[in-house]
Amino acid sequence: MKKLVITGYREKNTAVLFEDGKETEIRVIEEEGSILNNIYVGRVNKVVPNINSAFVEISKGIICYLPINEEHVIFLNRKNTDKVCQGDIVLVQVVKDAIKTKRPMVTCKLNISGKYVAISFDNKGIIGVSKKITDSRRIAELKTLLKEYATDEYGFIVRTEAEHADNKDICDEALKLVNEFEDIVRISSMRPAFTLIKKGGNSVDDMVSSMKLRKEDEVITDIPEIYEALSDKEYTVSLYQDTMISLKTLYNIEKIINDALSKYVWLKRGGYLVIEQTEALTVIDVNTGKYDGKDKDREDTFLKINMEAAEEVERQLRLRNISGIVVVDFINMKDDNIKILTDELCTQLKKDIVKCKYVDYTKLGLVEITRQKIRRSLIEYFTKNS
Repeated sequence: MKKLVITGYREKNTAVLFEDGKETEIRVIEEEGSILNNIYVGRVNKVVPNINSAFVEISKGIICYLPINEEHVIFLNRKNTDKVCQGDIVLVQVVKDAIKTKRPMVTCKLNISGKYVAISFDNKGIIGVSKKITDSRRIAELKTLLKEYATDEYGFIVRTEAEHADNKDICDEALKLVNEFEDIVRISSMRPAFTLIKKGGNSVDDMVSSMKLRKEDEVITDIPEIYEALSDKEYTVSLYQDTMISLKTLYNIEKIINDALSKYVWLKRGGYLVIEQTEALTVIDVNTGKYDGKDKDREDTFLKINMEAAEEVERQLRLRNISGIVVVDFINMKDDNIKILTDELCTQLKKDIVKCKYVDYTKLGLVEITRQKIRRSLIEYFTKNS
């Protein structure tokens, strides 16, 4: 069962997700500062052929990075070439907010999401299905159901919520997304550069939707505006009004966030993690801690600590929203146990709704992981300069 607690912390509306009583995600609810998923009429400011990219200005002073190895570009100006050129007017969507010193990233492959499906230019004429839907009959049924809506321009991605949804509801939403996309293209063709065509999903409603809450789950908040925004959902939503003890204190929110900002994480068996986030990558060191090395079977002890660490590493990546390259230095073990450990780590990483991939166990005994960059990490929200 999941419980989502939304309250104010350091002047930011903050959400902490508990799964079976354990905190697994912390989200700061983006307000005006976020442009993630926004769709703009942008102007190509500069083309840089040697890195196969362009810089697109989407608003006065906001310049974004655009990879130009994309097949589908929606040009809004008259052209006699399909190449991206300086001065072109293009329709783009923000796929990454500005992170640290990096500019926001945009794409010409628009993606508009609904509850059950998303329309996508990455899937031209193709129906992709969430990997969490495993029933082969249902997968085939969903692909057949949506095939008539796909075209050479776009396809669909079927979301997990569609597995048990009514087929009519799915089709109705697919048709709605098609009409919305066509309206976006039509309207954008009549708008000047720097026009915001569609506001992205940065509201509390969209944030909560991304957490995949079900009927048995609960949201509790002490912010009336958030309660009103979520009050018509299928899961339980409660407005906390106790004046004797604050919601933040009741759920120990301050300690949870402070722990998630600390470089040290203790494990049940006495070991601990040291987490160091840098500009280039994140390094996680697994240590034996209180273990004194006197056990008869040290190898078995090391394996148990490493297995516990693998689960905790995955939880910390989600909790802190760590992204990019992650290097984990587990305790050295024999080859047979390394295989057991890496299998367990891969299983744990599948829990993440953000794309997270085990890459390699290097010759130096380091595990390489990559996690997709979408939003700022927790430490960026709560550092002194944030």
